[in-house]
Amino acid sequence: MTSLEASGFSEVIQAFATAERASASQARAVVERGAMNIKRQLQRELSDSKHFKGVARDVSYDVRTAGAFGGGIIEAEIGPESGPGSAGNLANVAYFGTSRGGGTVPDPSLALAAEVPRFERELGRLVGEGL
Repeated sequence: MTSLEASGFSEVIQAFATAERASASQARAVVERGAMNIKRQLQRELSDSKHFKGVARDVSYDVRTAGAFGGGIIEAEIGPESGPGSAGNLANVAYFGTSRGGGTVPDPSLALAAEVPRFERELGRLVGEGL
């Protein structure tokens, strides 16, 4: 009888592990989609700028999973890349300006705020499906 209980317990553990892997990949897909939407809005806003349209090509995003063994928190970093010869180096001036001007591109937090309702809706669907 003990082996039967252990066998059943093992199946339950396996089912939870499978559901966790599926839910993590589905949640990552939601984060990826949200990051892409924010990236595209930032690119549109920069492209509309008379002086900073070149920065738009350097906007990118990275999605990574933080935590032990690749599990845990799924996060995205979105924004202009900077580096030698990169137009992304001007992003700070485009968004926040200097004493001589700039700051003509909408604050990037507005793109994040615009994505929040869609992001929450999609995560809610995952939770509602019971993953």
